Amino acid sequence: MNTKHLLDKILDKWPAKVICLVIAIFLYFFHQASLIDSKTVVVPLQIIENGIVMHMGNAPKSVAVVVRAGDETIKSLHPSDISASICLDTITEKGTYKLPVSITLSDTLKAYDPFEVRLKEDSVTIDVDKKAIKYIPITPSVVGEVAHGYEIDSISMSPSTVEVAGPESVLNATEQIYTTRLNVSNAEINFSTETSYQQLNKLLTVLDEGPFKAEVTIKPKAMERIFDDVPVEVINLNNSLEIKDELPLVSIKLSGTMPVLENYILTKHAVQINLREITEPGIYTVPLRYVLPANLQLVEKSDDELTITVIKKTEEKADSELNSANAADAGGEM
Repeated sequence: MNTKHLLDKILDKWPAKVICLVIAIFLYFFHQASLIDSKTVVVPLQIIENGIVMHMGNAPKSVAVVVRAGDETIKSLHPSDISASICLDTITEKGTYKLPVSITLSDTLKAYDPFEVRLKEDSVTIDVDKKAIKYIPITPSVVGEVAHGYEIDSISMSPSTVEVAGPESVLNATEQIYTTRLNVSNAEINFSTETSYQQLNKLLTVLDEGPFKAEVTIKPKAMERIFDDVPVEVINLNNSLEIKDELPLVSIKLSGTMPVLENYILTKHAVQINLREITEPGIYTVPLRYVLPANLQLVEKSDDELTITVIKKTEEKADSELNSANAADAGGEM
């Protein structure tokens, strides 16, 4: 068969032959397509930030990936076979950026054929800021109430500051890092305890994780209290003399600590006049003497001195007091 004869055979009824070829190609691709399935997989989005900036705000945590492959391949697909990432390493300034998402397939997936993968959204918008480090004071987070009558004098932290890394703008807006709960319930004396820190912002990283030492100083509360109608005790008055009129009551104001002063009861010796030097009847101005415990201070007093009239006792009264004294002595001897 020569070339001309072969060409004539090929061109004989060529329209029908072309149609058949097109149908065959269509059936082939239809068959191949029927063997391919699709599936959408949500995979975590890794943010690579080894440069001078880092992400901030609500960055996407995952992306949707559409996979087309054979039915058996789809069934064996695991999300860990696909990873997605964006890279911030080339960015040097704070701002908002639209960055492409990179897809990485496991070696297992690369061996499949056919296999097609594409992102539903091939880029993400993200806010970035420059990385920074700052020393920030650590502040105790106190819970509970100290014992009644006491108060917290001071709380010192060791160390007093912590090194924190994060976005520059977030660090500049952070004035303190709080400790975990520091319980002072019913405390009356100084104590120390170990504590950690509270994570207030997920973008901040405390480089010194502790533990931290808290020294708590407790002191009694200070208070003042007024005592009215306090009687004056007379001491060292000559037995032959007496005070003509009833002595006036006085008022005093004391200061001290609440545990001592709140329920303190004055003794009968708190306010006195000493009449040792008086031996004759007459009118005298004598100083008041205030006898108080060393842990209380006299803040105010209504009187510094009293004017009194001293008279001779009548013989009947002197005898009566003498008899009463003798009877008391006799009773004591018995």
